[in-house]
Amino acid sequence: MAKDVTEMMYMELRQEWRRILDEARPRVAPRCRACYECDSARPKCGFVSSERGKSGERNYRQLQHIRLACDTMYEGANGDEVDTSCEFFGQTMSAPVFNAPIAWVKNAFPDSHFKRPGAERVDNRATDSDDYGYTKAVIDGCARVGAIGWIADSRHHPLVHFYEDGLRAIKERGGRGVATVKSWEAPLMKEKIRMAHEAGVAAIATDIDCVGLGDMSINGKYDSLPGIVTPKSARQLREIFSVTDKPYILKGIMTPRGAVKACESGASGIVISNHAGNSLDQSLATIEVLADIKRAVGNHIKIYIDGGFRHGEDVFKALALGADGVLIGRPVMVAAEGAESYGVSVCLQKIIWELKNAMRMTGCLSLEDITRDKVFITKEMGAVIC
Repeated sequence: MAKDVTEMMYMELRQEWRRILDEARPRVAPRCRACYECDSARPKCGFVSSERGKSGERNYRQLQHIRLACDTMYEGANGDEVDTSCEFFGQTMSAPVFNAPIAWVKNAFPDSHFKRPGAERVDNRATDSDDYGYTKAVIDGCARVGAIGWIADSRHHPLVHFYEDGLRAIKERGGRGVATVKSWEAPLMKEKIRMAHEAGVAAIATDIDCVGLGDMSINGKYDSLPGIVTPKSARQLREIFSVTDKPYILKGIMTPRGAVKACESGASGIVISNHAGNSLDQSLATIEVLADIKRAVGNHIKIYIDGGFRHGEDVFKALALGADGVLIGRPVMVAAEGAESYGVSVCLQKIIWELKNAMRMTGCLSLEDITRDKVFITKEMGAVIC
């Protein structure tokens, strides 16, 4: 039996992470090289589906312009006093770190080992995708380190049921998960929200920026079920989510005005996200707009963020600028390919230990101690977010 990753030393986690990347590399090729330090840069990486991928690259690059303020002159102990625990709509988490919702694993990684036995590709589509196996690995891996997993929605195919598979994995974990619904037409959204409610999820999200994805954009309407995706107003979203009393989160917010409208919609949280650069090229990086969004909405709504986050120090930067938590995308997906739920646990626990060490090195014993004065923003980025 594999060792409990929460009991591993940091050096053990680093070694295991390198081994997991080695296992994943042939399964994620050619679209991903499973690099130890993923910078989202093209052309070496084809994971981002937009032609240029500049927004995805900017996410990572702009994070590098933020540095931590080291200060170890305080009365401390052996590190056990550093507390990263937090609440997520009534559920306790070990740290404010989640996976980002991603569906259709075979579409991202054609050689993925998550495949249904005996299935074949139909019309050059990955109908052999085993998204239940993938999402179960993510949900279980998150749970084992005290995190909460997110599942995604995607285009339907008669042989593949991405969303339903994800809900099944969450239900098996007693509802410890977040279901993400795409911005379909209202009747279908309501149906999927009801399904999530019945599965007992912790919260329900919708990625409202999915309308810019390549096969969902203005000239990319689906030619099969479930239909098309459309922009939604605050009024429409409030009405759509009236079918549940679960907290709901709007993913894809990139401006202060958008965050204010999310508050008007009745949402309990937002995710600052540019969809890893897939929905709109030439957008700002998510970290660039965080501080302005926080100033616009204060504590009226929970603020989460994704886009280029790779380490615990990156999580620290986001918390210092006003975020309540961070979603990690590609590394978690690669981790699942390398070692299924165990790989996900190693990936997230490594990030959690890095966050704890960053807190210890900056004199922060709790998440509330991570304030704006704990980071420096270098000249290259200061004009944007200061």
